[in-house]
Amino acid sequence: MLPSLKNIGVLVGKRVLVRADFNVPVSEGVVAPGADWRLKVVLPTLEFLSNEGAKIIILAHLGRPKNHDLSCSLYPIFLKLVELWRPGKLFFSTDILGERVEKQIAKLKNGEAILLENLRFYREEEANDESFAQKLAAYGEIYVNDAFADSHRAHASIVGIPKFLKSYAGFLLEKEVAVLEAVRVKPRRPLVLVMGGAKAETKLKLVKEFMPKSEGILLGGVLANTLFRAQGTTVGQSVVDQNLLAEAKKLNIASRVLRLPVDVLVSKSMTIPKDLTTKPIGSVGREEFIMDIGPDTVNLFVKVIKTARMIIWNGTLGVTEISAFKKGSLAVARAIAESSGEKIIGGGDLINFLAEENLLNSMTYVSTGGGAMLEFLAGGGLPGIKVLE
Repeated sequence: MLPSLKNIGVLVGKRVLVRADFNVPVSEGVVAPGADWRLKVVLPTLEFLSNEGAKIIILAHLGRPKNHDLSCSLYPIFLKLVELWRPGKLFFSTDILGERVEKQIAKLKNGEAILLENLRFYREEEANDESFAQKLAAYGEIYVNDAFADSHRAHASIVGIPKFLKSYAGFLLEKEVAVLEAVRVKPRRPLVLVMGGAKAETKLKLVKEFMPKSEGILLGGVLANTLFRAQGTTVGQSVVDQNLLAEAKKLNIASRVLRLPVDVLVSKSMTIPKDLTTKPIGSVGREEFIMDIGPDTVNLFVKVIKTARMIIWNGTLGVTEISAFKKGSLAVARAIAESSGEKIIGGGDLINFLAEENLLNSMTYVSTGGGAMLEFLAGGGLPGIKVLE
């Protein structure tokens, strides 16, 4: 059982460190339209702590900066958070460590909050440096993890701080674990998984975990390319995860559960539509890139989706940032949206795509985690959750 905020006791005047996931797209100093959903889902925890009279110190990261790269500053996140939550009661610190930060925290009144600058400005964060974690922990008296999407990473702010402070799960983290644990342990059948996108390693683990307990696993993206390459099927210049080829060879692609594309949309450029052609798998030319699933694959996938009582989806099936390459993903998305089954989705790119197509509200549950959701469902205990338990 995770320690719940509901049992936290008196908070008046207590300094509470909250780890949030605010890693959202920022363009020209502004949070991308529609991307503020990741901020909104943390507000119930912040609101509860504020109403209970706590002094809140928020920790978060943005992107993968090298040193103090101001293009990855959390200041745009702060501006959006003020707009969404508490004008006049939320402040910003331009650093994480130092006397100035300490003075800002000391000035906080009960119910007020401060967002510290990007944790990843310090490489000690990702290195899980104990001294760095201890310095952060010194700011607070209580620690709350509400960053499910980052809880698969053994970073200082996720697993280091709880060594020094009494720690709790935020409302978002608690909800994510409850929903996904139910899916992992007792999914509704028939169960269908849809796996696409660029990151293949965790998806392959999930495929292997769910093959015995699902009726259909529909694959696209880099994972499908990797399985084809592992079996000796040509994929041209398409992206393949070379590190997974040996493991992919062991997978039984002849299984009745596993469904790979039977045709694909190919292009001679990854960045612009060039000489677009739909081809059967096995006919991809040496200079061609697989950019989307083809119409026969769409029909095959939709037929399986219509049988499902539960659908788990992570990763788009084509390069949806380019309109010419998103038709397959869009057709599958519409079929899932129309399904009467439960629809569990995760992954920032997929969520942004569904939001742009006005299909996000048709999903039953939207997880804030992509990799974290996959690792949790695959049965791997997440470091950030284990340390709380």
